[in-house]
Amino acid sequence: MKKIFKLVLLVLVLLVGVNMWIISSTADSKYELNSDLIKQVSANVPDYTPLNQVPEDFTQAVIAVEDHKFYKHHGFDVVGIARAYLTNLKDGTITQGGSTITQQLAKNLFLSSDRTYTRKIKELFLAMKLEKRYTKDEILEMYINVVYYGSDAYGIQAASHTYYHKKASELSREECAMLAGLLQAPSIYNPKSNPDLAAERQKTVLSLMDEAKE
Repeated sequence: MKKIFKLVLLVLVLLVGVNMWIISSTADSKYELNSDLIKQVSANVPDYTPLNQVPEDFTQAVIAVEDHKFYKHHGFDVVGIARAYLTNLKDGTITQGGSTITQQLAKNLFLSSDRTYTRKIKELFLAMKLEKRYTKDEILEMYINVVYYGSDAYGIQAASHTYYHKKASELSREECAMLAGLLQAPSIYNPKSNPDLAAERQKTVLSLMDEAKE
């Protein structure tokens, strides 16, 4: 009985320690993890756009290209993480992250872009915290409003105006695919500077969207 008690106590101490470590890692962020993040993000992002004011084609494109299991996982994708780890092991450096949309949101709100395993661990734990406090739609809404689309455009509304001079709600299916395609590498797939690469990326996203419907 004493051994079980000591084991439980040890687990609790470890959990508290990890929790404190994770919270301390967000100290330099302008966002407070334990407060209403949606309220904070909407106050900090110009033209914050609710999910119901964004074309369904855009959200489908983002999910298809960034995290096709988004509505099925709990913040992280074990298979994706394992695949990324094996690739990184082979390359001898961190070239892939295996990050879900939730993990990417955690990184954008609280962490740096440093490619280290320490940051990835923090990102993972923060993602789990976000999944416990917010719905999938809320997480997706915050994500599309804070992520970088290139050309100094942060958030879907800014991206829509920057590339198409229109409101996000007016985007066509093809335009949605183009903007979603930017997320992986905004500078590489920028239609202003690399139109040919951007067009190829757009085709890939449209294909993934079609596959997701099958």
